[in-house]
Parts: sequence; C-alpha cells; structure tokens
Amino acid sequence: MISPHKNQGEGEIEEKIKEKGAATKGEVIEISLATKRHWELQIRTLQEAPRDPEKLRAILKVKQKECEKAEDSEDIERLIPEIEMLKFVLYLVSK
Repeated sequence: MISPHKNQGEGEIEEKIKEKGAATKGEVIEISLATKRHWELQIRTLQEAPRDPEKLRAILKVKQKECEKAEDSEDIERLIPEIEMLKFVLYLVSK
C-alpha cells in the first residue's frame, strides 16, 4: 500500500488485477492524494533524519519554531507530520 517512490504502486495494482483476474479495478481500495502525500512525507523524514540525538533535537527545535510562525495551512500540514516523525526517531535513537 505504501511506496516510498512516486507512482510505483499504481502500475503494480493494475498488473495484479490483470494477472489474477480475481479482482476488478472497482474492488481495489484507492488511497486519497492527501493520505499518499502524508505517508510519503513521513517516509522521507524517516529516511533523511540524522541518527544523532543532539542533531535531532536541534532540527526539532527549528521545525517547532517554524511551525509556530507558519500561517499558511500547507506549511502547517507539512510541518506537523515532520515534527511527529522527528520525535519518533529521537525516541528510537535515545533508546
């Protein structure tokens, strides 16, 4: 369902439908564009996040200040999942 590469999963679903013949396109659950973007951002954040706790804390502080100052809803929607994933990585690295 989740693919870190754009449009990778779309062709695979259609191929499986053709190969198996068991499912039709109507039976496949489609994911909304907003959800896709949200997951892609989370995956990218996990891949690019440093594994040093001090660097993570510094980046987290900068992102939180940026989120507090942001007025555009697109910026806020981008920053909140990024902050959540950075907190998650910081928790894992600290353990």
